[in-house]
Amino acid sequence: MLEKIEHIILLFDFYGPLLTEKQQRVMNMHYENDLSLTEIAEYLNISRQAVYDLLKRAVALLEDYEARLQLAEKFSRTQQELQLVYSLLNKKDELNSKDIAKAVKIISKTLESV
Repeated sequence: MLEKIEHIILLFDFYGPLLTEKQQRVMNMHYENDLSLTEIAEYLNISRQAVYDLLKRAVALLEDYEARLQLAEKFSRTQQELQLVYSLLNKKDELNSKDIAKAVKIISKTLESV
């Protein structure tokens, strides 16, 4: 469940500006400020069902943008590759040419995919 929420927040970071202002506001209130649907409904003076529908539609749009553009996936993959390069090169006493060659290969592959 937490992974799904983190995934939605990541998508919102990338594609949030493509949503309507109302969708952005509801997404922010629910996922970033951790307000319940009822709390959001009361605050915005709309029904709980309207909040649910707004969130559902916004998340579907975010997922659609990601399916088409894959920006969040590329970002996550690059983060993982950078972490691997960092761990290879951060071996202060044990750094060897094999680790350096592997790090260079990862960096080259990453740069080609950008």
